[in-house]
Amino acid sequence: MSMERTITTLSVLATLVAGLLLSVSVGAKNSDSPIIIKVEKPVYVIPRFTGKFRQREVSVAPDEYEMADRLRTMLDEGNIQAVLDELAQFYDIELSVAMLVLKAQIYFSLEKYSEAEKSYKAALARQPHLVRAHADLAQLYMLTDKPLQAREYFANAVSFGANEAHIHGQLAYLNLTHFGPYTAISAYQQAMALEPENYQWQQGLLAALSQASMFESAQALITDLLAVNPENIDLWLNRAAIAMQQDDIGEALASMEMALLLGDKDRENLKSTVQLHLQAGSYNRAVELIRQDIALHEINMKVLNEYLSWLHQVDMHNDISAVLKSLEPRVSELGSEDKSLFYFHQAQALSASDQVQQADRAYQQALQLDPANGRVLLMYAAFLHKRENFAKSELLYMRAEAMDAFTKNALLGKAQLYIDMLDYRAALEALRQAYARYPELIGLKDNIEVIENIIRAKDKS
Repeated sequence: MSMERTITTLSVLATLVAGLLLSVSVGAKNSDSPIIIKVEKPVYVIPRFTGKFRQREVSVAPDEYEMADRLRTMLDEGNIQAVLDELAQFYDIELSVAMLVLKAQIYFSLEKYSEAEKSYKAALARQPHLVRAHADLAQLYMLTDKPLQAREYFANAVSFGANEAHIHGQLAYLNLTHFGPYTAISAYQQAMALEPENYQWQQGLLAALSQASMFESAQALITDLLAVNPENIDLWLNRAAIAMQQDDIGEALASMEMALLLGDKDRENLKSTVQLHLQAGSYNRAVELIRQDIALHEINMKVLNEYLSWLHQVDMHNDISAVLKSLEPRVSELGSEDKSLFYFHQAQALSASDQVQQADRAYQQALQLDPANGRVLLMYAAFLHKRENFAKSELLYMRAEAMDAFTKNALLGKAQLYIDMLDYRAALEALRQAYARYPELIGLKDNIEVIENIIRAKDKS
């Protein structure tokens, strides 16, 4: 095998090692990180029974007029229990359907749901198309957490002629929740047609259109709603989420910025805005928002780690250093692992700026605070390897190798270290171990062959 091929193949190994170490250092690329925009979920509000005599599709029997007047007086006086006591003196068969429904409604208002259910069903057994009983029974099932039964009775009410917005809206909500967005769109549209300013129906229709991937219709609806209520943060967030579904980063960014301007306080949304700015190349604004997050919230190293990892990817090392410097007075608030992460990022930024001694100290501080941090071990080993401190680098790679999550990177790092030390037998052993444990690294076969040829050639010489 020619020396030219040997050098080329070993360069491939070096590239592979560097790439794996980079992935440990900064995580997935921005484009691979999910951008999460938190929008308000559709809200369901159950309208409880409040009326004394609701409009019904039935009337009391002639022989009940006197009792009806008496009951009305009791209800006007707020003596609901007395009404119930009088109705309870009769068997259901003795009462008209109207009185049965009244009895059910009183049970409902007193939250005696089992008795109310029986009375509603008794009324429906005698008059199956009684719209009000279907609608009330549906609401009862919502209150008792029986959504499928509620959906059935709301559907019955609509099919028998109910045309109240809250019935269409509640049916839409249940359809959306249990049967998918397409089953909800028409019902939400009907509810909005009856109550065009009701935010619940607007929000529900928007959710249904979005979930059905009808993005143009959803965007058109949002545009109409924003024209009426331009300061609604949730509408801007929905607009951003739909824009992301359409890969329109510019529209998403503009919408997220508007939500921030209007006062959105959700940290996840702020983080997503930072990520979008980094993807769009507006790095200065991203850094400004990172500083804003740090100033407004408690230090969260998990979030900060994501921020700094993204900035590492775009080589904004001076900004990383500035962000970390602004945090230095608050480092004492952190636990050992979080402090370790802080010094780890500081070491990376200093290393990128060729401040070698300071970077070395920062790496040492990170390891002292968290000796089992495999990420720090690998990056510090690579740092020392680059500066030909081979002995210490080897020790760090060996420590990382003992951790399952970092074994692959440590073996590859060690292999490259041994190659640079011209210790080909040790390099071969490390590569064989790596290939045996990670056969998906098919490029290692060529590297192993190259090193085997080098060893044979040296043995013959």
